[in-house]
Amino acid sequence: MNTFFAFLSAESILLAPVIEEPVKAIGVTFLAIRYPQVVDTKRKGLVLGGFAGLGFAFTENLYYATVPGTNIIARALLPVPMHVMASGIAGFGLVYFAQRRIALGASSSKFNLKAIGSLWTVAMVIHGQYNFLSYFGTAGSLLGLMVTCFVYYRLGRSLPENLRLSSLPGPVRLLRSTVQVRILKGLTSQSNRVSSETEDSRESIAFCINCGREISSDEHFCDSCGASQLYSQSVHRT
Repeated sequence: MNTFFAFLSAESILLAPVIEEPVKAIGVTFLAIRYPQVVDTKRKGLVLGGFAGLGFAFTENLYYATVPGTNIIARALLPVPMHVMASGIAGFGLVYFAQRRIALGASSSKFNLKAIGSLWTVAMVIHGQYNFLSYFGTAGSLLGLMVTCFVYYRLGRSLPENLRLSSLPGPVRLLRSTVQVRILKGLTSQSNRVSSETEDSRESIAFCINCGREISSDEHFCDSCGASQLYSQSVHRT
């Protein structure tokens, strides 16, 4: 058993993902803080996060090109897409941050850091599992890339567009839900329900046609000035 683990590097499996994922996201994090509207949708988070991972992987491969015996083609085909997808998952956390920042302004005390941390931890875990499996050669790297693709696809399809309205579970439950999908479906329905309730409450608000006071849309007379609202309702029905 000791011989089996002798060739494994704790730095590559544990330390590298913890350092590299936040480093890759520095630029997108800056955008989420200063210009949150640039990172306010899932698609934007995936694209910007993916480009950050692509830039990091390109720079990393330039270094490995100087190392004798490195298979540059294999590194271009396997680690590069892994970096892109891991950074895309971390980008979901920045989408949540950007959406909350737009909704709440600079009151960061109301941000749910667990939601951001869960998505970033998932990105680090799939990065680490790829590094671990890569010690078993090309077959291991392919398996690690398949796992990364699976998690990336499930999260991309299952997470709701309005992440700020969701309460994401911890990283362990979030990873488990990529297989079961039950938690994520619940989050999507919860997000849709909250959005629907918000729209319903918005539609139930109206204003008096005479004095401008806020009233319910089904009121026929204004409580403040007594003006009839029937004309306004007939116009809306038309």
